[in-house]
This record gives sequence, C-alpha cells and structure tokens, in this order.
Amino acid sequence: MHRGAMRGCLHQHVRRHFSKGSMDVTAEVRDALNNRRPVIALESAVITHGLPYPKNVQTAMEMERIIKSHGIVPATIGVIDGRVKAGMVSEQIDALGLPTEKKTVKVSRRDFPYVLSQGLNGGTTVSGTLVIANALGIQFFVTGGIGGVHIDGQNSMDISADLLELSRCPIMVVSAGIKSILDIGRTLEYLETVGVCVASYNSKGDFPAFYTKKSGYHSACDVTTPKEAASLLEQCQNTGSGVLLAVPIPEEKITKAEIDIAINNALNLCAKQGIMGKNVTPFVLSEVSRVTKGVSMETNISLLKNNSLIGSKIAIEYYSKVLSPWSKPIFEIKKNIKKANNSVVVVGGSNVDYVLQVDEDFKLDGRMLAGQMKQVSGGVGRNIADALGRFGHDVYFLSAVGGDSNGELILKSLNHISTENVVVIDDHLQPTSWCVVLQNRTGDCMACIGDMGCHEQISVDMIKINIDALYRSPLVVIDGNVCAETMKFVIGFCNEENIPVYFETTDISVAAKPFRTDMWKGLSFISPNFEELQQISNAIPARDRVNYAIKVSINGDDGEFDDARDRIMNSSKDVVCKLISHIPVIMVTLGDKGLLLASRQSDDTVSLVHYPAHKILETPVSASGAGDCLCAGYISGILKGKSQDECITMGLKAATHALSSQNPVPVDIYATSL
Repeated sequence: MHRGAMRGCLHQHVRRHFSKGSMDVTAEVRDALNNRRPVIALESAVITHGLPYPKNVQTAMEMERIIKSHGIVPATIGVIDGRVKAGMVSEQIDALGLPTEKKTVKVSRRDFPYVLSQGLNGGTTVSGTLVIANALGIQFFVTGGIGGVHIDGQNSMDISADLLELSRCPIMVVSAGIKSILDIGRTLEYLETVGVCVASYNSKGDFPAFYTKKSGYHSACDVTTPKEAASLLEQCQNTGSGVLLAVPIPEEKITKAEIDIAINNALNLCAKQGIMGKNVTPFVLSEVSRVTKGVSMETNISLLKNNSLIGSKIAIEYYSKVLSPWSKPIFEIKKNIKKANNSVVVVGGSNVDYVLQVDEDFKLDGRMLAGQMKQVSGGVGRNIADALGRFGHDVYFLSAVGGDSNGELILKSLNHISTENVVVIDDHLQPTSWCVVLQNRTGDCMACIGDMGCHEQISVDMIKINIDALYRSPLVVIDGNVCAETMKFVIGFCNEENIPVYFETTDISVAAKPFRTDMWKGLSFISPNFEELQQISNAIPARDRVNYAIKVSINGDDGEFDDARDRIMNSSKDVVCKLISHIPVIMVTLGDKGLLLASRQSDDTVSLVHYPAHKILETPVSASGAGDCLCAGYISGILKGKSQDECITMGLKAATHALSSQNPVPVDIYATSL
C-alpha cells in the first residue's frame, strides 16, 4: 500500500447503510431514484399495528393513490420474510396487513438485525422508515404522527427512537405532529436539543395535537405554502438534520377535552396492565378508538390522507426548485448533502506515457524519422483526478502503481491532492503501467503500445477497504482500465446507493467492457469518442433499442463541418436510442469537430446537441490529455450545479488549454481557467 492506502487498512469498515443482500427495491422506485424523480416514503407500522384490517390496507392503498395522482412514486417500506422492501405491490401490502399467526414486529432501527436474521415480517416505525429512506436518498416521508417522549418520560426515559433518527436524516417528515398520547411539550424540547427543525404548516405557529388543531404549544417556525416548505427543507439539509412539518387536521371530528379524557383513561389502563415500551402506542390507540366509537380512528385515517396530499405538493415544489431531474440536461447532485466537502471518487488507471512526436510526415519504409520524446504522468483516471484537483475539488483517487521509479513519478504528480486521498496499491512485483504514444506533427495520437497489467491490481478488495469514500461521494468516476469484476462491483454499489457513475471509455479496446453485461445499465454518464461509440453499439443487443423522438439542435457556426456533422448525428441516433433508456447523459467527443451531447428530456424524447470545438490561437502541442481534461471540466460543472451549456463550455475550455501543453494535464490549469 502507498500513501493513503495504509490509512484505509487501519480500521475495519463499519457499514452504515443497507445493501442488496437485505433489501428489495421495486423497479418503479429504483427508476425514479436513478432518474431524479420525486419519491415519497411511507411507513408500514400503521398497516401492521396502527389500524385494524381491512382499514389498514385500504388506507395504505389510498395514500399511495393520492401520491401517484401527483406524478410521484410512493415507496411503502416494510419487512417481509426477513427482507426489507422499499416499495410494495398491493398483494404485499395486503399480506402485511392481514392478521396471521406469523409474528409481525414493529421495526425501529434497533430491530432490523433481529427481524432480518429471523426472517420475520415487520412494520417499520418512523425511525425504521427513516433509516431505509435515508439509505436510498429519499427526501420525503409522509406519516400520521411521530413518536416522542412518553408521559413521565423524564423518569422512565421512555423516548421514541423517532426523535434521534430525525436528527440523523436530512428528510422532511410530513405528519400531524406528535401522537397526542405523548408528552408534546417535552418532545418539542427534545427535538430542539438534537437540532431538528420543527415547523407548523399554515397554522400561525400553533403546533397540532394530532386529533385536534392546537396542542397549546408552538413550533419554532411556520410555513404557509408548499414552496416555502420546500425551501425550508433545502436549507435544513445543509445542517444534516431533518424537518418535522406539523400539518393540522383539516376538520376536527372530536374536541380536545373529549380526546384528552379518552387518552388519560387508556394510559391508566395501560399502566394497570403493565403494558410498556413499543406496545403502549398500539394499545392506547385501540382503546381510544373503542371509547370514541371509531371517531379517533376515522380522524387518524383522515389526517393520513391529508398529509399525503400536502407532502405531494411540497415534493413537487422541492424537485422542481432544488433537484433538477434527469429529464433536464444537467442536474445538481444532492446525494449525501448532510456531509459537507465530500470528495468525488475517481477509480482508474495510472501510467507513465512515453510520447514520441514525429516532426515530419510518416513514411513507414524503415527510415529514421525526426522527432522528439517526452516522459509524462498519464492514465485516464490519473489525468481526471489530477485535473479535478487543480479545479479545486476534493478528490479521492483509487489506482495502482508498481514499486518503481515510474510509480514515484506518478505519486509526485498528484502532490496537490491530499495525501490521505490518494490510495494506490504499491506492487513491487508488478511494474507501473506504461504506454508509448506515437503522435504526428500536430499532436494527434496515431498509435499506442503499452503494458497495462498493473491496472489489474485495482481489485474489489481495494474498493471494499475504501467503500466509505464511495458511500460519501456525490459522484464516482471510473475509467475503462479497471477490470470488469471491479467495475461491476463499483457500478452495482453506486446504483444501490443512488450515486451517479461517470464512465470514461478510455480506449477503443476497452470502451465496451461494461456493455458486455447488464452492468452498463447502472451508468449515469459516458463520454466515448465516435469510434468507441460504435464498439459499444456492437456489444449491445438490438432488442435494447427504444424509439425516441430526437430533437436535434446545433450550437455555434460549423461552416464546412455541416455535412460531416449531419452524418455523425444520424449515425449516432440509433446507438443513442439503445443507451439512453438507462444512461441519461451521453457525450460523444469528436476531436477538433467538438462534441455531441445526448440527454433524455422525457419518457419519449431525447435531445441531441452539437457543440463545436473552441478555436485555438496557436498550433497544438499535444492532444494526449485533451479528452481527459474535457471530461474533468465537464464533471466540475456537474459538481458545481451548472447548466448543460455551462458544463460543456467548462469542458471545452479545459480541452483547449490542454492542447497547448506538453503535459496531459497542464500544471497551470485552474478553476479560473474555465
């Protein structure tokens, strides 16, 4: 190991999220998350413990219907046969709500290990639902009421795990406040202590009492519209904590005095029967429903539906304002927003390039050709990490070099990146990868010869040791030098965690590597040149093609390139239609002809835009790093939340700068250069 690699080996990775091994995410939910469309989480404890059958199932299905009617994907979360379910079909909801002899457990954070290991069924509480929603990157959660500090909780220390979980998860919980069988005042004090923002919705600051509009307590703030609520969540996420939005019931069906008497009697009965812990709430709710002759239950159902309506309206505002969806050309990445200054992870090759540039026309007849040679640090992954570091981004670079002088040369080239963030395998038995690049007099690559064996050391085990870095990353970049096994693991992990993956195709010989299996369907961005795009096309079955309406637009004045541009655009359309269903953004680089950018605009429309290359004022020195700098500039724009045109401009400026440098990544290229 070298530099930061040793640090990664000194501690065992503690997994703080759920993996595919224990979770099933429906295709509908997965597609919405991957395509940055709104998703609202729903708990299942209300199905298993909150309402009687069939009211429980009917209410759950009606909540999903309300959410779907707003174009949002509902994700009912629960546990069936020891598997976490994120999104359920109606049959699963019915099975979870149907009374059976099989034990059904209320699942909070603490209960997952037991319930999963025993293969049980479980209804997730607010706490349990938040754990899963946060792991998936879901921003909204609609429920009836959250748990809190129980009556006499200052002595019993009976405090719901919901409260602490709200402080850990940057999610908006839309509810009717705190269940009124609890100590609302102390619960609000506890939420303040752990840093949870509590807001009332359109009630002049009055905090509701679940069954009634007013509890006698006030929220820290009040929002009056879905737009204001969306803005509140956006700002709260910068603190890493969640938001409790308390929505008063639209119409009171019982007075506060009546409900208070029923609750107090139920709590006294609970104490007499020795009912404690998580069994208190279901018992009290059932007893209150009995005493009020079902009025309290109907109120509960009414507020669940109303919260679904309000939550949907807020989610629409939030996604339109904050999370530019995949259907727009470029989006602002919000993954893991609670952790500031996260490093973008680059997984890829490092090699030393021996660049041979011929000063005269090629004549392959055995004669001596005049030229010059230079030795530089290269490798697609290294170049992108190098450039992103110079652009001011925190970079976490995973690569491999040999224990030789070439390896030392590569490490020295990355001195501007934090030592702890350069993690490389230092293999004394394997030489550092090298490449001889043959260039013509204008700096264009004519051929390459090399030994890339050291790249095989970028293994799955290496990734697992550094998995925390991937988990925290807003975006992961991987190049074609990485072996297929490691590539599959990285893409699978990122797809599971809703982390965008940028695949740099690297070379015509490796561009199709991820496309020989279905792993490519987990990619978010690719940037092949036209020849690499054809190789990718050949690797994908024709059945994957989807017919889209292609909107073609052209930026700038291309002059003589019109015919060639049109031919390339027409040739690219079929390939784009194969890929765009799964890869939302495809950049096809065309050398001095600029680039094409294909992006999915809707379920049936694709935008294909041509951007001409920027003109350079002097003769190019070398084109060896121009493509990698183009990608780095483009990625920098994505990370900064720039528009499509701005991202492309940044990439083209970086590529133009690289053309005038002897090094693949100019040492004087900075963010100000873009």
